Amino acid sequence: MPKEQKAKAAKPPKKIAAIPMPKRPGTSWNMFFREHMERVKASGKPVVPTVEGAIAAELWKNLSAEEKQVYQDRYKASFEAFKQETKDRLQELTPAEYKLENQRRQALRDAGKKGLPSLKDPNAPKRPLSNFFLYAKHLRETGKYAHMSLKEQSKAFAEAWANLGESEKAKYTDRNRVAMEAYKIEKAAYDAQT
Repeated sequence: MPKEQKAKAAKPPKKIAAIPMPKRPGTSWNMFFREHMERVKASGKPVVPTVEGAIAAELWKNLSAEEKQVYQDRYKASFEAFKQETKDRLQELTPAEYKLENQRRQALRDAGKKGLPSLKDPNAPKRPLSNFFLYAKHLRETGKYAHMSLKEQSKAFAEAWANLGESEKAKYTDRNRVAMEAYKIEKAAYDAQT
């Protein structure tokens, strides 16, 4: 390997700053522990986190189901608010910010971080259905296949598509072509925003 390639390979990837997002709320246990630590600090005695953690864990175990339910309800309410804030924040992001954040997430995945999916822009244009899926949608709307399971429907649609005449297939191909042209125009306008 030439010297220049070694230098490039050894260079760590450039860090990309994370886009500010709402913070996930702590669990019901975290809420209880935070309150316990605040009570200990307010009492004026010295705080030793490991000791207080063990004490709080014992207190948590001894709580009744009703007392724990109060914390669990608070957590559920906080989590619902977090989900709504995150959804609102994702709506506000520009295509350039989505691209930047996804590059950052890809770099983290390349570095070994797991469980960090790419963000999907809800404002991005949606790719149109293919010829076959347009046909399947049409068949599904007829209601003739409603009694079948999804797997059986798929097999029936594939068989019907295979037996369909070329002139009928051409109708779905033309609809797909028109939809694809409109999608390409929308996608180009969307990509121009980045």
